[in-house]
Amino acid sequence: MASSVSKVPLLQTLAKRTFAAAAAPKAAGCQNKVEVTTLPNKAVVTSLGCGPKPFVQVAVAFRAGSRNETSENYGASHILRSSAGLSTSSATSFYICRSLQQIGASLTATSDRESIVYVLESSAKNINEGLDIMKKAITGQEFRPWELSDNVSRIKVELASLPPQAKVIDLIHTAAFRSGLGNSIFVREFNIKKLNSETLQHYAAHNLTADKAAIAGCGIPQASLTCFADSLGLSTGSASGTVQASKYSGGEIRIEENIPIQHTIIAAEAPSLDQSDALVYAVLRYALGSGPSVSRGTGSGPLSKVAGSVVSAQALSMAHSDAGLFGIYVASAGYNAKAAVEGAGKVLNGGVTDQDVARGKAQLKAALLYSSETCRGLVDDLVGQALLIKGSPPKTTAELAEQVSSVTTQQVQQALQKIQSGKKSLATIGNIGKVPYLDEL
Repeated sequence: MASSVSKVPLLQTLAKRTFAAAAAPKAAGCQNKVEVTTLPNKAVVTSLGCGPKPFVQVAVAFRAGSRNETSENYGASHILRSSAGLSTSSATSFYICRSLQQIGASLTATSDRESIVYVLESSAKNINEGLDIMKKAITGQEFRPWELSDNVSRIKVELASLPPQAKVIDLIHTAAFRSGLGNSIFVREFNIKKLNSETLQHYAAHNLTADKAAIAGCGIPQASLTCFADSLGLSTGSASGTVQASKYSGGEIRIEENIPIQHTIIAAEAPSLDQSDALVYAVLRYALGSGPSVSRGTGSGPLSKVAGSVVSAQALSMAHSDAGLFGIYVASAGYNAKAAVEGAGKVLNGGVTDQDVARGKAQLKAALLYSSETCRGLVDDLVGQALLIKGSPPKTTAELAEQVSSVTTQQVQQALQKIQSGKKSLATIGNIGKVPYLDEL
């Protein structure tokens, strides 16, 4: 088993890959529709009708990310993710680990601000045994005190090895939203031991519920997946309710650290995942420049001119279920931080051309296709859509690509103008005295 912190993809989708030598009927047959079932307990089950596969992946996701935390349990989602695979009411940690090894399967847990996702990877012939182990691992969690104590050292290693890029993205959310989406996805070291067994059981009972759950699979029939979802026996979670929407506030956070590279993000409010113009901002990101597409390259967008004198400069589009951020990330040597951030600010206050938008649309469609070429990518996308975007079924890559193609330069320019006129947020890590304040940009 393994656990890591990751972001559910912005655009969850089903991909179809064809080759010049492939017969047309075969290529068309690979693009089966997404099947969706809503159980009586409100859990959403979705799968791909791609027929049997030698390798199967199943994801169970809950809206139990850090935005659900309160002042009494800050960091609970991080501990919950890190505790994946510990003993439950129906299986010991040794049984879970050994059983997965015996059938050649793996169980991973990832989390972010919105959700925690458990993913099982198993061969098709062992999928029934794998699902049984997964069920025992993610339900009836007990958080035994001695196991939590043994897990503290691993959590401290995770915190000590966090890259500054992850830290500054975390900080920009705190600066922008304060609470809710502003809650850190990383537990504070001083708070690790305060999150005891009782606190975690209470957090799990209120967030690992059916009304906050989505189950997705690739290579498994919808009927089998529905039976598995029903067998989980998740509570309806009548007391969990809905999370209060996060309100964008804006602001600055500066963390002084003795590191050679200064990491800074300037951002403004952007649409949420369920808004129609979310794709427009995704195109804007690639139009401005999302980083080099070629190893050791500088990219081809307007930000590439800034990137020529700094370590990295790229646009970011971070959409969540009810809010979003759009901004520019800059990494530079401390002595050059002021000029680098000012240069990125000028790009953000500039404009985009038809050529920039055309390139951005092409790169976005390529990114969608690349991310969904693997079974893991498909499952991550499906479960993310089912969990976070309410009111509409998951979209296929063809549908998303068509929407991207319909985006116009005028729409992208209008989105950029909203960013330019919107209230800004800033987060920086390093020699903070070298970075200009928002009112100076």
